[in-house]
Amino acid sequence: VPIIIRKWYYLVWGCCMVFFQGMLLLGYAYAHAVQAWIGVARYSRLHMAALLLPLLFFPFDMDGVGSGCGGHGLPLSFEIFLILLKTVGLPFLVVSTTSLILQSWLASSDCPGKTNPYVLYSASNLGSIVALLSYPVAVEPWLGLEAQGCLWWGGYALLALLLAMALPPRHEKGAGGLPPAARAEPRTAAVDDARMPLSRLMAWFLPSVAGCAILLAVTNVMTLDIAAVPLLWILPLSVYLLSFVVTFKRHAYYPAWSARILPWALLVGVLLHLMAQLHQSLPIGLAIPVHLLILFCACLNCNGRLIAARPDNPKHLTLFYLVIASGGLVGSCLVSWVFPWLASSLLEYPVSLALVAAAMAAGNRPRESGCSRRRMIVETVLCLLAAVEALLWLPRVVVRYLAVGEARDTVILVAVALPVALCLRRLAARPWPLAIVLLGTAVALNWTEDVALGGRTVKRFRNFYGIYRVFDRGNVRYLQHGGTLHGRQYLQGPKTGTPLSYYHPSTPAAGVLQSAEFKFARIDMIGLGTGALAAYTGTGQSLRIRELDPDNIPIAEERFTYLRLARERGARVSFVPGDGRISLRREPAGSVDLLIIDAFNSDSIPIHLLTREAFDEYLRALTPDGILLLHVSNKFLALMPVVYSNARALGVAVCEKSNRADRPPDADRTDWMALSRSAATVETLVARLGWRTEPESVRHPRPWTDRYSNILGAMIHR
Repeated sequence: VPIIIRKWYYLVWGCCMVFFQGMLLLGYAYAHAVQAWIGVARYSRLHMAALLLPLLFFPFDMDGVGSGCGGHGLPLSFEIFLILLKTVGLPFLVVSTTSLILQSWLASSDCPGKTNPYVLYSASNLGSIVALLSYPVAVEPWLGLEAQGCLWWGGYALLALLLAMALPPRHEKGAGGLPPAARAEPRTAAVDDARMPLSRLMAWFLPSVAGCAILLAVTNVMTLDIAAVPLLWILPLSVYLLSFVVTFKRHAYYPAWSARILPWALLVGVLLHLMAQLHQSLPIGLAIPVHLLILFCACLNCNGRLIAARPDNPKHLTLFYLVIASGGLVGSCLVSWVFPWLASSLLEYPVSLALVAAAMAAGNRPRESGCSRRRMIVETVLCLLAAVEALLWLPRVVVRYLAVGEARDTVILVAVALPVALCLRRLAARPWPLAIVLLGTAVALNWTEDVALGGRTVKRFRNFYGIYRVFDRGNVRYLQHGGTLHGRQYLQGPKTGTPLSYYHPSTPAAGVLQSAEFKFARIDMIGLGTGALAAYTGTGQSLRIRELDPDNIPIAEERFTYLRLARERGARVSFVPGDGRISLRREPAGSVDLLIIDAFNSDSIPIHLLTREAFDEYLRALTPDGILLLHVSNKFLALMPVVYSNARALGVAVCEKSNRADRPPDADRTDWMALSRSAATVETLVARLGWRTEPESVRHPRPWTDRYSNILGAMIHR
């Protein structure tokens, strides 16, 4: 069991989704059980009392949220659960029951809209979209965490006031708050719920599983495979919520053509995943909208099935949402736990497409003769075999027998995509056969990459922090994490031990490490990558590398040689797994000569390493004339203005250097910044090594702190 638990890795976003889906299920289960036991009217009074419970968490424990993980010896996923539970668990649990109680009040009232209380669910999700999209634009850039907490508590107080105003009036003494004709008999409701047929429950359960699974799958594809753009996860979540808004509104938007185009959307999704397996992709500006359209089409059909199968009897309203929440939790767990454990690729995407097809088949029992049923089974098996064989054998045939040169990957894509597309299109009108073939295709796709590329992938695995891939292209070995290349190295020849990419001898960081102006006896580095900077250390130097992901250490040790070469030159190289900022606090003040922070080029940056408080901790560990060296290269964020603002707030000297002009072929464009409490140290960097001080044109944003950051502002000024 411990071995299995240790393999339950998943990303932070998926972990948070599992937590909130679990709390939502718990809230719905509580609302369903209590209303079934004591009735809607008495529960309304109980709910008003429950609204006071979140005050136990007033104000939010911001320090607890930012205390980091790893202090309890649990897997990181459970550490995140524990932090969320201690900080926002109870407030979210209480708020999650509000939608159900409002719909129950409406369904049991004399209001004209009582026949369709589900319209309130549409309004609820519309509010979620507004909050989701407004936070990075109207809240985060202007307010710190304490102010945001006060704003939330003010909104919560307004919610409690509005609920009190909407509370159903008491019509007679002891009535419990509703007219006699509208009062539910709790035990009768429980009996009716027990008699709900399994087929009806599955018609609610499967679409909710599929909808949540495809949401997280598309999110993973967009943020891990296409572009690790900060805040990009907002788009698929907004699309998912929008599908609830349009299907649960007063006049449900679920046109017939959406069901007709769904098989085409699933087919396009499979082909996009096939392209990714063959290292081909659409332009980012086209790929993201296409994935979002696939997501919207899938969720529109799933939620359209939900609203079409909703119960007419208000006694079953809470059961309906309880089953939906159960499906959402299962879908989140599948994508966040099961699929990352089963495969090192984004297997969840094609499997989620198969789940959507299965959800469309739920409750459909076509009346066919025995002969037609046997013919359908035979056709399904043949299509499944044809698609799997095409994925496993056609790439091998193209590689071995066709001399297509540089167009090989394109030829493989066309050769494989055509039979797969024909098989899926053949079964488009039959949901269950389509789901079966999609599932078989998803499994076979997991091996297509290695077959097509002829075994060039050296190592590939997936853990809590994403997907790692070590691969060879010609005489060069690469380390890729998600969509970001973290370094490369020549396999043979005179340049084998020469660092490349951001760490080439011509880059600013290499210039500092090789300079005769400085003597660094103790070097600390946060962020490992391939370990290329270790190549510049030697006798008499100690290099301590603080790496968040322990799985990256054997990659750098076994698949690249920079660390071994450093030890051969006499350097003492050691590792400190875990969060670098937290582990650095244990070091004595003034014990480090050079501190390198190399954790920002992966686009999804660790903000807590770039705050004023973090810089203060870095400078504490440095000697009085020590250097803080930051690698701030980033495709999407302008980080230099943030560093300048933080340096000014701390009153320390700062300079920068880039290699934008006259780069050798083996060097990539890279931006570095250096801070020091010693003005003389910075003057040496400027006068002797060509660094430059702060340009007058730099705009100073508000300094980032542990309680304030502005990711959107950094993206705009890029």
